[in-house]
Amino acid sequence: MTVIYIRKAKARGYLRIGVSAEEKSEFTVSESDYRDADSPSVGDILTRDALSLLKNADMRYKARMRALRILSFGDNSEKMLKIKLMRMGASREVCDEVAAEMVDRGYVDSHRQLERLIVYEANEKLHGPKKILPRLIAKGYSREDISAVMDSLIERQEIDFNESKERLIEKHRIDREDEEEIKKILYKNGYSVC
Repeated sequence: MTVIYIRKAKARGYLRIGVSAEEKSEFTVSESDYRDADSPSVGDILTRDALSLLKNADMRYKARMRALRILSFGDNSEKMLKIKLMRMGASREVCDEVAAEMVDRGYVDSHRQLERLIVYEANEKLHGPKKILPRLIAKGYSREDISAVMDSLIERQEIDFNESKERLIEKHRIDREDEEEIKKILYKNGYSVC
């Protein structure tokens, strides 16, 4: 593989490096990754190690850009972000690295996300704990984190499942004497029925 051009990329601190053998390829890499690849010049033939380094650096750059785009559309757990990045074709190591970077930068804040989601599920959708828990587990949050945040919200009185039950019964206009119908609605919405 021969380097055919080196240009500044739109992203500050990055370069676009074009290489050619039988087909042309372009890599977007940080200036430090470029230096780690022995700073090839136009016309240089890349070693296998340098080419591998440039490919991995390009994959990290693309995964970072994809992660930022994913997060711009809404909150994601770290686990869900990794899954979405792997779907784009990034290696597991790159996905782990980029997701951890997004957490470190504060772009992924699972505690804040869980608080918002649980409050919405309990107060707006009137769902009980048994419906909220599996929904959030499916989004990639851990059972322990969900339970801890839910307990904290109950303690701070930001959610009240007894009040939500009452609102749910009122919403469905169920006769208070019809215990079977009340049990059905409560069970369907994730509440324990005794």
